[in-house]
Amino acid sequence: MALLRHLHLPSAHPHYIPYALANRVQEHLRRGHLDFKDAVSSTSPIRQAREPPPPTLVTFTPSPIYTLGRRQTGPLPAATIARLTAPLRIPSPSQTGRNDHETAATLTPQVLPSPRGGLTTYHGPGQVVLWPVLDLKSPLHKNFTVKCYARLLENTTIAVLASVFGIRAGTTEDPGVWAAASSGREEDARKIAALGVHLRRHVAALGTALNLAMPGPEVTDEGLNPWARIVACGLEGKGVTSVAGEVGGGGARGRVMQMLEAKMVSGKDGPVLGMEEATARLWAGEFSQRIGLGEGVEVVERGEAVRLMERLVREGDEEGGEAAPEQEEREYLARLGTGR
Repeated sequence: MALLRHLHLPSAHPHYIPYALANRVQEHLRRGHLDFKDAVSSTSPIRQAREPPPPTLVTFTPSPIYTLGRRQTGPLPAATIARLTAPLRIPSPSQTGRNDHETAATLTPQVLPSPRGGLTTYHGPGQVVLWPVLDLKSPLHKNFTVKCYARLLENTTIAVLASVFGIRAGTTEDPGVWAAASSGREEDARKIAALGVHLRRHVAALGTALNLAMPGPEVTDEGLNPWARIVACGLEGKGVTSVAGEVGGGGARGRVMQMLEAKMVSGKDGPVLGMEEATARLWAGEFSQRIGLGEGVEVVERGEAVRLMERLVREGDEEGGEAAPEQEEREYLARLGTGR
């Protein structure tokens, strides 16, 4: 029986993985699925004997970035670009006080186009991005329509928020997952996870991004709160929240980690490096069950993940052109190699 593979791409404050490198890994995995689909349609018996690739969940916390939806076809005004790429102070994950920025790192967000629907959104530290790469029509697991797959991502996130953090969340007429408001009114719900899917011949890319510990609407300083610079996903009047924000109060990060540790089974899940990876592992287990593969998940070792990224960057250098890696990708890998 096939297992869901979980490939977590490491980051360590203040050195976070470039979004472009995570996307390079995702596209490599998607190409494997597309090549298999080409092979099984071939008349060659040797090619037809190949096994389908397993579904893989890629998870990571990227360096700050604003991604644009495919509807945003024209260039952004220079003033908007300047506002989005202004320096952003990112507190260390070890900090527990909301107003303690003494050890914050100053990073410069990027702005890049994305093939997903919707408008501008933000990804960065304090968030875990979850990208399942799978064929919606694979013989290895349950099959899904596009609409059902989007609902699957939402329901998986809702289940993890409830079972791990005790947060009541749901969906609205807008995409994503929303923390329920105490008023009970849908218009007062706050977005806690974004959703964006891109399909190529039924092979899925992108997925969801769950806010774990990010500034809330009470932080209006654009140098500290990346959400203050945009109307998230173009949804006027809608608030953004995070798991720590819903847990509330000082020391929220610590309580979030305690909740995660209570759900991790010692000896089964192995060592967990931080809030983002712990959440990703629990999300992977929930997702695996929901696609019909059971709760078992094959966790890819960090060394294997690093070697894959290094190989993809080398191949990009050899190919050149649009495939050539950016300097930040090489610098990120160099830091991993030196342990910094």
